Amino acid sequence: MGKFALGEKADKKEAEKKLRMHTAAVFDGRFTVRFESDDGGTHIAVVLEVEDPSKSLEPFLSDALDGGKKWMGWRYLIVKVPIGYIDAIIDAPERDY
Repeated sequence: MGKFALGEKADKKEAEKKLRMHTAAVFDGRFTVRFESDDGGTHIAVVLEVEDPSKSLEPFLSDALDGGKKWMGWRYLIVKVPIGYIDAIIDAPERDY
């Protein structure tokens, strides 16, 4: 069993850096990596901009990203969003209304 199979988690910065490097090697589009929280706790997510988020990822990409499992001990999700979403929503500056 590997180090992370036993429940240990890598440092957040290390896990994010490695996931960015891995994703850049297999995905040609715009993406970002971030830690998020939900009812299951904190997880790492790779957010991919795709033409049609309702469609499944191509098998090569799905296999290469190995979503739905763990990344360096962290629960790991693949999130598909429309083109332009990262700049318009995720990286948009906060506004005071």
